[in-house]
Amino acid sequence: MWRPERARIFLVGEGEGELGSRAGAPAQQSDRRPGVLSTLLSRVQPSGWVIGGAREWRSIRKVQARGVLHEDTRNVLGAALDAQEAGCDVLVFSRDIDRDPARREAVEEGIRRVSSILSAPPEVIGGVAVPALAGWILALLGERATEELSPLRAQAMLAAKGMMPDDGAAMVRVAAGADLDAVPPDATSLTEWLARARAVLPRRTGRAAR
Repeated sequence: MWRPERARIFLVGEGEGELGSRAGAPAQQSDRRPGVLSTLLSRVQPSGWVIGGAREWRSIRKVQARGVLHEDTRNVLGAALDAQEAGCDVLVFSRDIDRDPARREAVEEGIRRVSSILSAPPEVIGGVAVPALAGWILALLGERATEELSPLRAQAMLAAKGMMPDDGAAMVRVAAGADLDAVPPDATSLTEWLARARAVLPRRTGRAAR
C-alpha cells in the first residue's frame, strides 16, 4: 500500500560506504551512521521517507528468470523481491561496475524487468557506479572524466585528497556538502541515479523535491 507521508526505502549496496550502519546482517543494522545512498536521498528529499530494510549485494538471492544470463540482472530482481517482502515502496541501490563492461546493461535490464516479474513491485532508484563508489565521490568533488578511471585509479585520487577508500564517514561528508546541481555532466552514472531519485521520491512522499 502506498504511504505518501512515510515511503519505505529498501537499500542495497556494496558495503558500509553505501549503507553506513545499515550494512551487515539485519539484526545488527541501525540508523546510527548514514551511508552515501541515504545521504544523497536526504539531499534530494529530506523528509517523508524511512529506511525499511537493507542488504549488501553479496547476500542478495538471485532470482531465476527466463532468458536472463547475467547474474546482476538476477541480482536486481532479487533485490526488488527483498524490498517487496520487506514492505518497502522503493528499492534504492548502487552497484560498482568495477571491470565488468556488461554490468551496466545487465543492471538496467534488471530494472526494466522488475515490473514484469513482480506484482505490485517497488519503484527503483538504482544504477551502476562507474567505476565504483569512489568515482561518484570524486564527481561530487567536481572532478571530471571520473568514468574513464579504473577503480584503483579512483581510489588513488581519493587517497591524494586525504580520503581512504574505506572511510565511509568522509564520503558521507562529501555527499552531504556537495552541490548536486554542479555534478560534472560526464559523470553519467551519478547524474542518472540522481535523476531517478528526483523523479521517484517526490511522487512517493507527496512532497516537491528541493
